[in-house]
Amino acid sequence: MQDLEVLGGLITWLVPLIAVAAPVLKLNGNITRLNTILEQALKTIEKQGNSIEKLNDELYEVKHIQANHETRLKSIEKRMDKKGC
Repeated sequence: MQDLEVLGGLITWLVPLIAVAAPVLKLNGNITRLNTILEQALKTIEKQGNSIEKLNDELYEVKHIQANHETRLKSIEKRMDKKGC
């Protein structure tokens, strides 16, 4: 009879332990998965930030070239106006 009481007591403690442990293990897996997704997202954001910086540099160069062309055209127009063309 004592063996059955020990077994009953063990089962009485084991069932709630399993009931608590299963969701905790599932939560741990979900947290790990979320961390992986977040790391990938951060890497993507960093790459996009670098691309944006590169595009801004290229845009600055194009605007500088355009300003030089506009200055050159205005100079040519002034010379043509002086000559009466």
